[in-house]
Amino acid sequence: MARKRTKSVKEAEQPKAPTDSHIRRRRVLMNVLDSEQLRVAIAGANGLEELYIEKGSNGFTHGNIYKGKVQNIEPTLQAAFVDIGGEKNGFLHANDVIAPFGGYDDVLKRRRRKEKRTGGRPAIEDMLYKGQEVLVQITREQLANKGPSLTTYISIPGRYLVLMPAVSKRGVSKKITDDRERQSLKNILDHLEPPKDMGYIIRTAGMGHGREEMQKDLQSLTRLWEAIKELAIRSKPPVALYQESDLVVRAIRDFVYDDVEEIIIDSETAYGQAKGFLETFMPEFTDKLYLYSDGEPIFDRYGVEQSIERTFDRSVRLPSGGELVIEQTEALVAIDVNTGRFRKGDSTRETILAMNKEAAAEAARQLRLRDLGGLVMVDFIDMESSQDRRAVEDAFRNAIRRDRARTTVLPISQLGVMEMTRQRIRQSVKKTLYTPCPCCDGTGIRKSIEVLSLEFLRKVRGYFDEHDADLVVRMHPEAAMALANAKRAMVAEIEAEKGRTVTITADPGLRFDDIILSGPSSCRNGRG
Repeated sequence: MARKRTKSVKEAEQPKAPTDSHIRRRRVLMNVLDSEQLRVAIAGANGLEELYIEKGSNGFTHGNIYKGKVQNIEPTLQAAFVDIGGEKNGFLHANDVIAPFGGYDDVLKRRRRKEKRTGGRPAIEDMLYKGQEVLVQITREQLANKGPSLTTYISIPGRYLVLMPAVSKRGVSKKITDDRERQSLKNILDHLEPPKDMGYIIRTAGMGHGREEMQKDLQSLTRLWEAIKELAIRSKPPVALYQESDLVVRAIRDFVYDDVEEIIIDSETAYGQAKGFLETFMPEFTDKLYLYSDGEPIFDRYGVEQSIERTFDRSVRLPSGGELVIEQTEALVAIDVNTGRFRKGDSTRETILAMNKEAAAEAARQLRLRDLGGLVMVDFIDMESSQDRRAVEDAFRNAIRRDRARTTVLPISQLGVMEMTRQRIRQSVKKTLYTPCPCCDGTGIRKSIEVLSLEFLRKVRGYFDEHDADLVVRMHPEAAMALANAKRAMVAEIEAEKGRTVTITADPGLRFDDIILSGPSSCRNGRG
């Protein structure tokens, strides 16, 4: 098939082994050839650093803006449930409602209400009512049986700025820590010409860019907001007013900084889309964009596929011989640090400190890679010195700084446990790619043959206590074979005592723990 002339990855300089001068250089790889699943990997000197996976058909994405209608008010939860057109209503907490009535009075039609003076923040029932129109944005996508979380404090990201139409706050991203750079950006803030009563924040991508580029980005965001308002005025809820760009554009907008040396895409269509975006908003990166056209899949070519498989291991080996053990529950992630064969330094204290520092950096990387959220507990090896604990805290905070999710990190306790929270925006990568095992429901364990045998005998005796009839037992083939051999003598004793027969049959459609008893007039199902 003939192809248009584009810059191929074959024409780019082949990747070199990391050296001191390349230690911070990164490569953005986009596997978007199959539109049903889009994948973006960011690789650096230490291998896979970040991974983002998105289903092509996912319509209710983090950052989308909707005109919705309040379906129900729950005073006990101080929340409202809002219909935005999805499978489940969105969850809107009182803290995410612009007081006094949800904001955007110039866009939404509402019945007149008398404002109640409470002396503090109004209750949810005093701000919203059933059937009310609201402008909301998704802050967390639907997770399992929970609907998406919403806010009325809308924010629209651009290349260098984030526009916040409902607040007048202006500032510089907290992730920009260099004092000189912050002051330079604040000076630019003072000379921009923002719309009245609107707020905006300079993103980390704004570092090193001047007032003219910032003003251009601000004007683009302002035009976008005006278009959103016009659509909201003439549309009936529920309706989508703004949908985030697809993963290709978002990846370039959010992940491409000066330390990126290559952007490689395996789809010619996506390559053209990315090139158009770069030429318009980021022309300095156009020469770093390449089309990957080799027969070998792009993630295999750069070793990413193997790294993805290792990402979901329960145990993560550290370069020096230690390991992390990661366990995830519905609301909590536990990370345990084990020394293993790790030895470094001339004393036990030096060994523990070096081990914990290495584990801190890897734990922060694993949280990003797996996109784990909620409450996180990191159990470091106990350190007696408060100075050592602060050193490990600093190592962790430095490693977590580049995380795009909001994080709150508490000091390490005397027991060596560090508590933190990480913003949960969407399903973790593991839950996006995998479904729980039907045999163990995702626990990773099942009953032993010994335990299953005893349960089998109890059920057989219980059956004959209630029925004077032959018995047929259906079980998983592996369990049926083991029981037929191990408990043959005991089954024969029961048959002789009751004067009835027990037939064990194999059914490959059952789970390993299933024991299904049936007779002429009854059927029981015992599930382990």
